[in-house]
Amino acid sequence: MSTAERHEGGSTWRSRWATQPRRTGATSETKPFYLTSEFLVFVLYLMGLGIAASSSPSIDARFFWIAATVATSFYMLSRGIAKAGSRSRAWDPREDVGKD
Repeated sequence: MSTAERHEGGSTWRSRWATQPRRTGATSETKPFYLTSEFLVFVLYLMGLGIAASSSPSIDARFFWIAATVATSFYMLSRGIAKAGSRSRAWDPREDVGKD
């Protein structure tokens, strides 16, 4: 009996289960950007800022663009930090350099 066929209890998987245990492949640690709560907060913030800037005489265009730029910068920074530790499942030709 090979180690691949062994189950944790010492018996084979065939005697306990009808099918082989599922092996998970490479998974991504992070979600796509449109499924994150920070993207939803970012969009709602920009919409609220746009509505406030268009309806309030005290918020001018300069403040709107500065606030939108700062919010966009922080959003991009937070996504970069979130994806920094994850590996992509996509093929990258740079990973094959030097394997010859």
